[in-house]
Amino acid sequence: MSLLAVANKDFQDTVRSRGMVLLVALFSLLVAVFAYVVRPQGQAEQFATELLLSSFVGPVLVTGLVPLVGVVVGYNAVSGERESGSLKLLLSLPHSRADVVFGKVIGRGAALALATFAGFLLPALVLIVVPVTFNAGAFLGYTVFAATLGVVFVAIAVGCSAAVATRQRALIAGIGVYALFVLLWGLFTGRVVGAFSGPIEALPVSMAQIRTFLDAANPTSGIELLANAFLGDQLFAGESVDRQISAVAMLVFWTLAPPLAGLLKFERDDL
Repeated sequence: MSLLAVANKDFQDTVRSRGMVLLVALFSLLVAVFAYVVRPQGQAEQFATELLLSSFVGPVLVTGLVPLVGVVVGYNAVSGERESGSLKLLLSLPHSRADVVFGKVIGRGAALALATFAGFLLPALVLIVVPVTFNAGAFLGYTVFAATLGVVFVAIAVGCSAAVATRQRALIAGIGVYALFVLLWGLFTGRVVGAFSGPIEALPVSMAQIRTFLDAANPTSGIELLANAFLGDQLFAGESVDRQISAVAMLVFWTLAPPLAGLLKFERDDL
C-alpha cells in the first residue's frame, strides 16, 4: 500500500533523526530528575507511582512537553518537502496526496509513540531504585496515554503542515495550536463561560454542560482525565464515565479532523 510505504519511510527518517534523539534524551532526563527530586526522603517512606504520575510528572511535564514535541515532529512533514522540492518527486511515485498526509501522520505518530516509551525507561529505573511503591502496570498504562497525546498533536501539526506552503507558516500554526491548548485554554474557556452569568434559554444545554464540553474538547485535558481515571481504577467507570467518553470522542476528532482539513487545502494547491 502506498500509504504504508510513506508511513514506513517517515517512521524510519524520524526515528533516526538527531533532533528526535535529543528530544527523547531531554524528556527522559527531565522526568527522571523530577521523579528523583520529589521522592520521599525517609528510607521507610513509601510513595506510590500513581501519585507521582498524576500529581507531579503528568501536569508539570507530560501535558507541557509531549504536545510541544508533537508539534516539532509534525510541523514540517508536508511543508518541508514542499519547500525543498522533494514533494514533487514523492507524488511522481504511485502515492496520492491522501497517502502522503495520512502516511506522515501514521509514520511520525508511531515514531513519537516509540520515543515516548523510550523516554520513560530511565524514569522507570529511577522509580525502581529509589524507595517507592513502583506499580509497573500503572506506569506502563500512563505511558500509553502520554504517547497518545503526542500522536494527537502530531496529527494536528501535520494537518497544519499540509494546509500551508512554507515551514515557517506551519511552525507558526503549530505554535499557535500549542499555545491555545496548553497555555491559554483555561483563560479562553473561562472567558466563554464567564460571558454568560445565567442560564441561556435559547440553548438546549446548561452552562455546566458547556463547561464540561470545553474541558473535554482540549486534548491535554482529555488525556489527563483519562489517565487519572486509569490510575484511580475508574477508567470508563464511576461518576466521570460520560466525560471520559466525550474525551475519547474529542481525541479521535483531533486525530482525524486536522489532517482531513489540511488534505482538502492540499488537494486544491498547485505545486
